[in-house]
Amino acid sequence: MMIDSPTLLRAAGLSAIVALIALIVSGVTLALFFGKAGELWGPLNDLATAVMLVALLLPVVAVDRLAGPGSGIWLRIVTVAAVAGLTLAAVGQVALVAGIIDLETSFVTGGVGIVPFVAWLVALAVLSFGRGLLPPSIGWLVVGVIGLSVVLTITAGLTSGPILWVASIALLAVLIGWMASLGSMLIDRAPVA
Repeated sequence: MMIDSPTLLRAAGLSAIVALIALIVSGVTLALFFGKAGELWGPLNDLATAVMLVALLLPVVAVDRLAGPGSGIWLRIVTVAAVAGLTLAAVGQVALVAGIIDLETSFVTGGVGIVPFVAWLVALAVLSFGRGLLPPSIGWLVVGVIGLSVVLTITAGLTSGPILWVASIALLAVLIGWMASLGSMLIDRAPVA
């Protein structure tokens, strides 16, 4: 059964907002865990991350629907890969909390799962800048997310001090802006019945 476009766009917009809230909860619980506030915060972070990953599924599908068949098969391939990757990463987080897999295996499921999602982010930039199907602001936020992810990865390899926290907070802020913009855009694009 296919969901009609207005319903999908509205649901995807709201789902992006749920992902944003889950991202904030994930960030707070991660900070509490690493701040030695207790072991409980680690599993809560993993579950909040799983909620965020699942909540991103509808926006991924909605962007594909919004772009339409004129965008070509490349977007459909990236969309399917992103859905599979987000699902793998979310299942890995839940499996970690359930004790089915260990932390190292969750790094694999998360890492393998996030790669096609990053490709989807690049597709968003293409749809924003190249095709003009999405607002340029979403494209610029995507560039910020990818750029700050690279900076954070490099920084994490060099230090665990205050610079890492600054880079993490900057990435969190841009991710929040991106999710809010994506959610708002999807809701705005849903035709009123």
